[in-house]
Amino acid sequence: MKGLKFLVLLIGSLLVGVLLSSFTLNINGIPVTFKAFIPNIVVPSEPLGPDWLHNTLLTTIIVDAVIVVLALLGASGLRNTLTGTNWFARAWETFIEFLYNNYMVPTLGSRAKVVAPIGITAFTFIMIAGFFELLPGHESIGKIESAPAEMRGFCAVKTGGIWLITGQEVDPQKGFEKSCGFSLEQAQGEHAATADNALAAGLVSDVKASPMSAGGDPNRGAALIPALRRPTSSLSTTLALAVIAFLFIEIQGIRANGLHYFERFIQVGAWRRARQGMMQGLIGYIQSGLVGPLELISEFIRILSFSFRLFGAMFAGTVLVFVAASILPTLLPTVFFALEFAIAVIQAFVFMMLVTVFTSLAVAHGEH
Repeated sequence: MKGLKFLVLLIGSLLVGVLLSSFTLNINGIPVTFKAFIPNIVVPSEPLGPDWLHNTLLTTIIVDAVIVVLALLGASGLRNTLTGTNWFARAWETFIEFLYNNYMVPTLGSRAKVVAPIGITAFTFIMIAGFFELLPGHESIGKIESAPAEMRGFCAVKTGGIWLITGQEVDPQKGFEKSCGFSLEQAQGEHAATADNALAAGLVSDVKASPMSAGGDPNRGAALIPALRRPTSSLSTTLALAVIAFLFIEIQGIRANGLHYFERFIQVGAWRRARQGMMQGLIGYIQSGLVGPLELISEFIRILSFSFRLFGAMFAGTVLVFVAASILPTLLPTVFFALEFAIAVIQAFVFMMLVTVFTSLAVAHGEH
């Protein structure tokens, strides 16, 4: 019986997905066909207005605000001595103790107290930033602009004061009207208003006033600049996290070993051994001239290891969700949303463990 219910649900979901993949609505008195599509996929973040405000930066600010609020709520619960610790504070405490006692202390020992703030903070930020991909409207709500020459343009129509992308791609050779089946004036609803009541109705009476004509050719179609974009799907964010983690690791290595820490890269002892006979000299020259520089290179390669691993996993997940939604809008994306949930947790854990392990290696060098 359960198997039959699941089969009915599966078939129903498939049918709804097929229906939603392409349908027609009457908007502004014209039939408009909507279809599932893959939006423009770009690697760099996109500006939302001011040059400094990019969609990944806006999402980063929101994620930071969420973390601060959660931390304040947890701290207030721990300080409440009258009613006792509430469930939210206990959940935070359990979460931190689980990571600290099971993964950081076995690797770092007493030094775990120093690494825990940055390691667990990075874990929390990457995990919550990854969860933002699962929010409705994420990367699908934003501002409409005329598609730049390097991007695909899509048909768009205005209804209720909101521009909607139909999913039909615009052929630059044919132009907007021939590709979409309606003109830009019809898309804006101008044909329903006279010159006298257009201003009173708040309608755009000039094609050049369309957001699709701002800074580009409206005949290329529309492109969406999402207001929110997962921060870790931008290389700038992952690189910033990598540099912070790298500097933290190096500082801990210097704090633990002093100037002896730099003997990994400048092997003075190897130069001295180079004078002690032919074999000892050969080994000394290899260690001082080859091993030291390789250690230095491998140290800086960690920045790439931190940043590109996280960026690749998150960016690929975003593309995968887009592709799944274009194939079957109702059922298939749900599977990949669950996968994205798991990937957000796993990548956050991997980043935290890399900070922990690399710090452990840094503080171990030169200890006597």
